[in-house]
Amino acid sequence: MVPLIIALSLLALIILLLVLPLGIRLSASFHGGAIFKVRIQFLCGLLSWEVPTGRTRREKPAGPDTQKTGNSGMSSMIEAAQVKGLEARIKLLIKQIYRRVKVQSVHSDLRVSLGDDYYTGMLAGLLIPPVLYLNQRFDGVVLIQSVFEEDLFLEGDIHGDLQVRPIHVLVPCLGFTLSPEFRRMRKIMAGGSCIKR
Repeated sequence: MVPLIIALSLLALIILLLVLPLGIRLSASFHGGAIFKVRIQFLCGLLSWEVPTGRTRREKPAGPDTQKTGNSGMSSMIEAAQVKGLEARIKLLIKQIYRRVKVQSVHSDLRVSLGDDYYTGMLAGLLIPPVLYLNQRFDGVVLIQSVFEEDLFLEGDIHGDLQVRPIHVLVPCLGFTLSPEFRRMRKIMAGGSCIKR
């Protein structure tokens, strides 16, 4: 009888966690390397859990190789973004969960350069509409500053707070994380290389 009660209690707890809304904070820091963090809050903030998703912060070495080291995170991101089929997977995931996730706030303070004034200026023009939209649509402040006469780099911090019911996004997220495109992207972000694209 006792094992049955324990099993039913665990089942009820799992159902409760799937049905109740979760608070999620996504954050990324780009200072000499990319660091990603996900903090999940359960039961209206009574419990929280931080998911380790990125690298530990690396100290910038002194000397001429500092700039090269600082660019490694951005280079990995660019290489990971070129994985064949990843763009279609991300679009499908966004389409599936867009209406099911409530974005509460977005904050960013980023500096970005493409290493060439022409392309950096083009990027600045492309970023203006989404930055204006994010600042009007959500709470928080979104700042993205284009930096000219710099090598390829991304520097700064960004984080956002979301609220979601796990039962609504469980299947789409499992499909994305189990996809070969996501596994190849994660391998690149972890410091590996991807030959097949």
